[in-house]
Amino acid sequence: MTVLQTLAKAGFSSYLAGHSALRMYFDSSPGLFLWVETEGSLVDLSRLFDGLSYPGSEYFDAALDMDGTFVLFHCVDPAECPEGQQASLQGGFLYDIRRGVYKDPNEAYCYLRGSELISAAAHKNVPVPPYGEMPAALRRWYISGEIALLVSGFGYVPDSSLMGEIRRDPAEELSEKPGRYSALLTPQEQRFILGGTLTGAHAEAGLNILMRSGFIEAHWPLLGAMNGVLHSKEHHPEGNVWKHTLETFSHRKIHDLPLALALLLHDCGKSYAQEQNGNRFDRHAQIGAHKARLFLKNLLYSGEMIDKVEFLVQHHMIPGAVSGMPVYRTEKIMASPLFPDLLELYRCDISSTYRGPEGYYRACRTYRAFLKHSHNPFRTSDGKKRLRLLVE
Repeated sequence: MTVLQTLAKAGFSSYLAGHSALRMYFDSSPGLFLWVETEGSLVDLSRLFDGLSYPGSEYFDAALDMDGTFVLFHCVDPAECPEGQQASLQGGFLYDIRRGVYKDPNEAYCYLRGSELISAAAHKNVPVPPYGEMPAALRRWYISGEIALLVSGFGYVPDSSLMGEIRRDPAEELSEKPGRYSALLTPQEQRFILGGTLTGAHAEAGLNILMRSGFIEAHWPLLGAMNGVLHSKEHHPEGNVWKHTLETFSHRKIHDLPLALALLLHDCGKSYAQEQNGNRFDRHAQIGAHKARLFLKNLLYSGEMIDKVEFLVQHHMIPGAVSGMPVYRTEKIMASPLFPDLLELYRCDISSTYRGPEGYYRACRTYRAFLKHSHNPFRTSDGKKRLRLLVE
């Protein structure tokens, strides 16, 4: 039984809110990352779901990772109107899970299919979101994350008032020690924002919002460092490592999470690599794989997910070389069920450079030949005939 089916059968009302409600409205699918407002208590939720965790955040009361679906729950007092809890971006549009209907308490419907992302609190006389009374830094992080999710998922363009809300206050900056922030979101909240943004159709735009707002600098310095590492214009016309990373997302055809995380992290090692024998970013793939593992571990991703992303980051340059390498050196990598994802990562990587797609096509031909030979009992994986011993 899915999370939504379980909530629908419960004896209390629950609502998809924010980008989760809009995804349900546009795609008839809640996605892998759910934002749930519920009238159920933590005790009610713990009876329904095994593995519930309590992140201790300002806004979310419980988190759940269930069969690949990641959920953050916000419990509201049943005496309060749940609609009043989500008077935030795009009017607090809601999906009633139990009744299977949509709620539009602040008449946001007219904005949903538009191009502009608005703040209901700024455009209508409605209550501010629950995070309105939080410390300024936390409030800014929540709004930045919500904007990123909506921009990534639906291609909205934030209006100027919203961008002003996520701009860092100079007084706040002066009150903090260098490299330190007064408040940060919990790992579960960060993971919710990151995963939801990466799997959206416009991930590069959502990530750009997070970088501009200072969210990435505060929460994910590994990614922030990429914005300061320049690429050679001869090979990377898009500019620095961060801009190159964003460009790769515009070329992807698959939106699953392991590939998205690998795209995000495939060049993170360049910030720490040293030049060696003319190679400016020597061993950046190996360094990046190690950094990616630590990054994902801090965000509480599963061991299986971490292993997949580490493999893709560590070997992301291999597809460009397989056609010129002996099979015995690449056989183990090509035999991996992740190699098709590695090919897609490579295609997105080179599509954002001056190089054409021929390297990708060569890698595909090599891989097809490997699969053909590896299934032939009379040939080795490199196509040579196997020696047969004749026994009399």
